[in-house]
Amino acid sequence: MRKIFILVFVFMPTFAFADNNDNWTFYLRADAGLTYSDINVSDYDLSGFQGMFNFATGVQNGRWKAEVAFQERATVSEMFSSLLTQTMASLEQHALIVNGFYDVFAYKNFAWYVGIGAGLSAYESVITYQSIGAEITEDGYSPILGVYTGLSFNFEHVGIDLGVDYFYTYKPNINSLVPKIGLRVIF
Repeated sequence: MRKIFILVFVFMPTFAFADNNDNWTFYLRADAGLTYSDINVSDYDLSGFQGMFNFATGVQNGRWKAEVAFQERATVSEMFSSLLTQTMASLEQHALIVNGFYDVFAYKNFAWYVGIGAGLSAYESVITYQSIGAEITEDGYSPILGVYTGLSFNFEHVGIDLGVDYFYTYKPNINSLVPKIGLRVIF
């Protein structure tokens, strides 16, 4: 139910804004990436590979883009580490982020873009000590900030993005560079 509410919230302002001016076009974007992050939660090291998936809706006009994105990230402790320590740990994050992008250089079907974003991240970590049967759960909210750059290959109704995203959250404290690949459908 929470995801349905978020998707309705994301789509509503974009449809309203896109209809106000013929120069603005509406788009949907999805991208995915993988990174290694150093993360500590409840004095436990959750460092490891972290997967990221974004789903966004936005509008574009010339070189400018504005969007609202829903992001999911998940980290799972290393398999060998969990076997040795008898400890399983996971971290899930969900974020709602408002982004702005500008094409610094654009030529025909190619563009180099930069962007910034800010939003709110919800997280939940679960640490299970298998040897003693104890589980520690921590959850909360934190601001999330993003800085983006990449290359965009644009065709009539489709765009392919290859980029690198930098994200920072205060709690849990995460600084990460995420290489990503994405697809935009332009209406």
